[in-house]
This record gives sequence, C-alpha cells and structure tokens, in this order.
Amino acid sequence: MPPSAPTNNDRMTQQVCRVESNLKSIRDLEDQIREHEMAIVKLKRARNSFLSVSKLPPEILGDIFRWNVVLKADFERLGEGSHNFLLVCHHWYEVASCTPELWSFWGDNLYDWARRHLRHPKVPLDLVFNGLRLIGGTLDDSLKNTLHDRAARDTIRRIHLTGEDSETLDSIISPLAGCEEIRTSSVESVVLRDMTEEISVDVSDFLAYYRFPKLQRLELENCTISSWDLIASKTSVLTALTLFISYPSPTITSPQILSLLRSNPSLREISLYGCSVPDDGGCKSGPRVTLAHLKELALAGHPQDVFALLHQLDYPTNMDNLVLNLMDSTVEDISETIGPFIRDYLRRRGKSQTGLGLYISSEESIELRVEDIGVAGFSAPEPLWLNTLVETIIHLDPMPPADVLEEALLDLIAYVPREEIVFFQACNSTISADVMSTQLPYLVGIRFEETPLDVAFPKSTLDHGEIFPHLQHLSLHHVVIRRGGWSPLTTFLDHLAASGKRLDTLEIHGFCDMHPGLEERVRRAVREFRVQQSYSRA
Repeated sequence: MPPSAPTNNDRMTQQVCRVESNLKSIRDLEDQIREHEMAIVKLKRARNSFLSVSKLPPEILGDIFRWNVVLKADFERLGEGSHNFLLVCHHWYEVASCTPELWSFWGDNLYDWARRHLRHPKVPLDLVFNGLRLIGGTLDDSLKNTLHDRAARDTIRRIHLTGEDSETLDSIISPLAGCEEIRTSSVESVVLRDMTEEISVDVSDFLAYYRFPKLQRLELENCTISSWDLIASKTSVLTALTLFISYPSPTITSPQILSLLRSNPSLREISLYGCSVPDDGGCKSGPRVTLAHLKELALAGHPQDVFALLHQLDYPTNMDNLVLNLMDSTVEDISETIGPFIRDYLRRRGKSQTGLGLYISSEESIELRVEDIGVAGFSAPEPLWLNTLVETIIHLDPMPPADVLEEALLDLIAYVPREEIVFFQACNSTISADVMSTQLPYLVGIRFEETPLDVAFPKSTLDHGEIFPHLQHLSLHHVVIRRGGWSPLTTFLDHLAASGKRLDTLEIHGFCDMHPGLEERVRRAVREFRVQQSYSRA
C-alpha cells in the first residue's frame, strides 16, 4: 500500500524542527565565538602586561590620567579626546574608573556636564561654566538635581562661572542655594563673572546666607548682592579678593569693603573696581585695617574714593605690586594727591639696591610705572626682567593740550626718586631726550616706543651741554619717522661722540627703511647695532 502524502501538520512539524536545529547550531557557534573572543581578550591582556606602562602602580597611572583632565586654569575646557585613555585597554579603563579625581571636572559647558555629571558623586567637584558668546540654554532637571545633591553633600570645591546670559547663570546658581540642607564648608574658590550689560545675576541667596569657612578666593564681576554686610561675616580665610562693581545695585560702600577686609586678615591679593565713599565720610573714621600679608593691591575709581580707602589700610611696605586706576582725574589731582602719594609710598619701600625703571605713556591716558630692575646693571638694550612696584593710570577728562600734558607728565616724574631711575621707557610720549637728560640724569638705558623720532630727539637736544653721562643702551620700537628721516638719531649719536661718549648697544624694532650708507654710519657710532628681522633696509 503506497505511503500516504504528508499532511500540513507534518510539514509544519518538520519545518519547526529544522528551525530549532539551525537556532541550536547558531547558539553553539556564538558560544564558540564568545569563547574565542574571551581567549583573545585574555591573550591581549597578557601581552599588555609585559608593557612597561602596565607595570606602573594603579595610583601612579591614575595620577598620570588625572593631569590630563583636572582643572588647571579658571575657565579651562577639556581638550578633544581628553578621556581617550578609557579606550586603550581594559587595565587602563579599570584604573580610570577607580580613580575618582578624574571625574572632579566635568568640562566648561552644559553638553560636557550632561555626559559626566553622574560619575563619582562624592568626589570634590570643580564646577566650571564658560558661556561667553553663548546665549540661551538652561540646566535640565537631571543636572539641577545633581548640583543640588552635590551642594547638600558638601562636595563642591570650586565654582567658576562666566557668561553673557544671566538666565543661564541663574539656572546654575539656583540649585546651590535656597534651602537649609545646602552645605558650603568645602568651597575653596568662587569666581562669578556676569558679562551681561543690563540685568546682572543675583547671587545674594548663595553668598550672603551660607558660611564659607574654607573659601580662599572670591571674585565677583557685575553680580548683584542685596546685602553686602552679610558677606563679611561668612568668610574669614580669604587670600584673594576681586570685586568688579559696575552694574549691580546696591553698590558696595567703602565701610562695607573695610568690614570684609577686616574679617579676612590673611588676604594676599586685592583688586577692587568701582568702590564708593558714603556722603557721611564714614570711610575716614575708625581704626585702620591691618593687612600684614598683602602682596598685590589694585584699586580703581575716582581719586577721592581710592585715596580715602587707601588711608584706611595698613599694608606692608614691601608689597610686590600696587596698581591705581584713577577715573575722571584732573591735572590738579597729580600735584595735590597722586604725585605726593607715589613719593611717600616709594620712600616707605626704601632705596632700591639695583636701580629702578620708569615707564611713561600718554596716548589715551597718563600711565606711569615704577619698576625694580632686579639686577645691578644690565648688558642688553633693556633689562631682561622688571618687577612693577607701583602702576598709576590717570584718566583725564578731557585730555589736555600737548603742552599741558607734557607739563603734567614732568610734574608726575618729579615725585619719583629720580636718582634711582636708570632705565626709561616712553610710549606715545611727548617727553624728549633733552628733558629727560635734565629730569633723569642717571639713565643707563632708554626705550622709545611708537614715538616720533623728531620728538624723541629734537634739535634743542644739541644745544644741551652735558647730556646723558651714563647712557649705554638705546632701543627704538616702531618709532615714527617724520620730517628729517633718521637725521634726529644720527645727530644725537654725533653729539654723544663729540662729548666723548659712545653707546654700547642700539637696537631697532619695526619696519623702517635705512640707506646702507646711513646704516654703516650708525654702526660706526655704536659698539653694537642690533636689528630685528622685521627691520628692512632700502
């Protein structure tokens, strides 16, 4: 009897059996592939174990990784491929994953924050945001919750925020304040710069209502604080303070500044821009604030405000640098206040052991710097290193005519210890060599920058008797060649030769044409003639 034809059920059963058999074969092959892959991984790890770098202890290898990703500057960003060490091998990945300090810096933008904010929530965080040229964008709920949790855990070490959008900055600061569970005892540095030209970010809830026992650096630029009085009671170990007061309301007054300084006697660097003195003259009363560790002091504001504040500070005589940026000044302020203060300040420092340098500029404002050369004598056209002792920028409104301006400059120079000035720099200045020879007779080196040559060496110089008896070096940087060409310089060199003197070095920087014959004449007049590469010969 012939076999019966397979039914549909039989065919279905056979097809299912074949599929199951194929699936089992695929699973068996996949198992073999995984076994081979694991074997390859083990072989690679065994190979990598023979590399020298694999023999480094994990803590040293992690420290090497750390230097590639930790914060080194205020607003540094993570470089492209900064975390590529995670992809090198399994050992490196394990070491990096077990090194919490690698995740203390998320980057400087919201995109990088979103990628890294959930890693190692207990590691001290350096929170950095650079929103310059970035308008718009706020934190999502995940980032807000993470920041709030960080603040509650007290695991935020630095807060450095800058941007041009107050809304974005506010969305970052808000999770860090506003409730009792917030802790700020681990915060060491706060830098907040709001570059918005209208409404500035309000940081009152963050700075005025929490204590910062470890805060060493505080920098606020254009931030609003409703109660400056409260801040003085929240800090005590500041070493660096910068307040740039331009837009915020209310403006911090000098008594409030003095209270803040008095609460932080360990300050080493202070920069204050835009302080004010109340009408009642309160700044001039009360004991002076002692700042025994102060090294750098920079003040900007109206002369009467700046000097009223200086009168209340007891600072060391050996500060590294003092900068005064004086707004809306008058010519009378130079002789009545500014000049006498510079004279008294330099007298308090005592006589320089190596000589001083003097820098004068009068392009858009009067700028004067008195600098310590640091070495007894110098062989190059200019000292290799200058340490600024005091810098004064005087904004005159309006700028006076040239003759009045020159008289103001000479009046200012009269207050510096002229017998100690051995190096002089002039930029866009109307002070000529003959005037300097009278005012600064001990000069060893002179540098003219962007100054007309006929102004630097006018004809009246030749009529002067003994001129620069100690001059050895002359440096000309991008001087302006006008009428007479190079003749003012050659005439000056001839005059020195007639007096029995000869420059050791003459150096010229900038694009200037000089005829070969004239160049040879200049070379014979000095011991060494130096020319920068940008200098071109006719």
